Amino acid sequence: MASKPQPTLSIQLRRAPTRYEPTQRIAVGGMAEVWRANALFDDGGEHPVAIKRVLPSIADPLFRSMFLDEARLGMLLRHPNIVRVYDARDIDGTYIMVMELVDGESLRSLTRAAHREKLSMGVPLAVHIIQEVAKALAYAHRARDASGRGLGIVHRDVSPQNVLLGANGTVKLTDFGLADATVHEHVREDDMVGGKLGYLPPEVIRRESSDHRADLFALGAVFWEMLAGRSLFVGDSDRETIRAISRCEVPSLAGTMPGGEEADAIVRKLVTQNPDNRLNDAAILASQLRQIVARNDWNVGPRDVAAAVLQHRAERSRRTQAPPVTTLLADELAKFAEATADTPFDMGAMPLDPSRF
Repeated sequence: MASKPQPTLSIQLRRAPTRYEPTQRIAVGGMAEVWRANALFDDGGEHPVAIKRVLPSIADPLFRSMFLDEARLGMLLRHPNIVRVYDARDIDGTYIMVMELVDGESLRSLTRAAHREKLSMGVPLAVHIIQEVAKALAYAHRARDASGRGLGIVHRDVSPQNVLLGANGTVKLTDFGLADATVHEHVREDDMVGGKLGYLPPEVIRRESSDHRADLFALGAVFWEMLAGRSLFVGDSDRETIRAISRCEVPSLAGTMPGGEEADAIVRKLVTQNPDNRLNDAAILASQLRQIVARNDWNVGPRDVAAAVLQHRAERSRRTQAPPVTTLLADELAKFAEATADTPFDMGAMPLDPSRF
């Protein structure tokens, strides 16, 4: 990793008057795990949160630096369609990030179920979800620091896995761990490629320079996938996927479903081989999607997202019995909760304000 000069923006993650009580592990990957937890306040109040924890076995300084960058950036972003980051701490050399808990499902969970049946999620619902994600990207792409300087944010991992659908109807973009931003203390080497392969634009595959338009390409691929009931580029191997992205052939959605012509027109503005031919403003995308909803007089919104989440959960429950919840051993759980009262790491001057929960 190459070092960058310190940005003018200074942030500090400090101990808040809370303790965090982890209760259930809800996801685990190769580098980190996510826990459902309660934030406990001095006055006896509590608030549900999610805790992302670097796995204790991970000592890679690159991953840890990226984790800290993600925490810094997350503390800055305040938008209803982006998962908030409240706090971050160093517990005996293991980093944790305290985030907004979204009680729901990932878009990936819903699209995977639809793919099994080769079903479309339907144009109105897909348009609404993509519009909400576009609003999140428009905010992130235009975000500025206190001095008015653009933060240069590119998410770089827009994918169904990173779109969360709440049981209350919310749509939120999460995981800025691979994002580019001027507030990062480290910069990515030129030969490092981040993001999920099936959603990378051709310019990234060609190892050319890329910008925020990469996020819009990925969002277009997600949109097509939601409507077609299958992945746009993902093949049986990485080689096949790369070849498909390089060809950038997009089967038409026109005539395949009600509203397919308008949806297809949007996809073709986003999924382009040449980024110069791509719609380059997420705010304009959100506006065009709103116009489609208005023209068709679709009564679509949060209640439809909530209904889709609840229906998906009911169908999954009928198909399989949920596996037993993975929990920490009692002594590890107690140690984890106790350690959150220790002095956290110092990253500069934005304390957690419990009133912002």
